Amino acid sequence: MESNKNVFVKSAELGVPFGALLLAASMSQLYFDKIQPLAYVTLLVAIVAPIVIYRFQRKRFIESDGFAIYSELWTLGIFTTIGGALICGLITYGVITLFRPDFLYEQAQLFIDLYKEQPVKQMQEVVDVMEKMVKNNLLPTPIDYCMQMFWLTTSLGCIGSAVTAFFAGKTNLKKK
Repeated sequence: MESNKNVFVKSAELGVPFGALLLAASMSQLYFDKIQPLAYVTLLVAIVAPIVIYRFQRKRFIESDGFAIYSELWTLGIFTTIGGALICGLITYGVITLFRPDFLYEQAQLFIDLYKEQPVKQMQEVVDVMEKMVKNNLLPTPIDYCMQMFWLTTSLGCIGSAVTAFFAGKTNLKKK
């Protein structure tokens, strides 16, 4: 029954748990300035996410008795990532607008404070630009931030899924 599901339906179903994984990374990014160890969650998710996509693709390959071709496995990874990124982006947008409306300003100010006294000329130029952005209210809006996060996640997911799909379909077929 599972292997008969359309790859897009299966991707939508898998997008929910993958979105929860991405959301863990997003929330850790939003609150690591308050609780420093949360910064490690993002690193952990960056390591675990490709493994999770591989496991989804590998399971699809095994369920199809080895007949799932590369493009099907890659499509599964792409659309699972897109679904997860959509879920993560929508919830992140809600959290930023409702609970952390000054998040982007606070992060810009933290950057300025950290790098203001750096002796490197290029870094001082970056700080000057950041100060002008804060002064002229040119920081990204929460929706800009979430859309950039969505497109970055989707792009990395497409590239990563290409690699994981190759390995998911090339290893020996062993059913449990």
